[in-house]
Amino acid sequence: MPTKRLPDPVYPSGMEIAFYYACPNCRKVIRVMSPTKAVLVTCPQCHQQFPIVPVDEADLNFFHIMTADGRAAMSGDYL
Repeated sequence: MPTKRLPDPVYPSGMEIAFYYACPNCRKVIRVMSPTKAVLVTCPQCHQQFPIVPVDEADLNFFHIMTADGRAAMSGDYL
């Protein structure tokens, strides 16, 4: 019986950086993707809203440049 060949793996085309904030009401940890603006976040557990401190957009841009939008973080087995 012929074996089916797997398709070539897909390389990353971008990346996001997640930041984690603990809800001040119930302490549930919430993941927020690259928050560059001060916004209100709603906790999925207690449904309370709270403001978060944004991260510096220049730092995010640095990570994107240094990792070539995630491509530099690929496993060496696939280079």
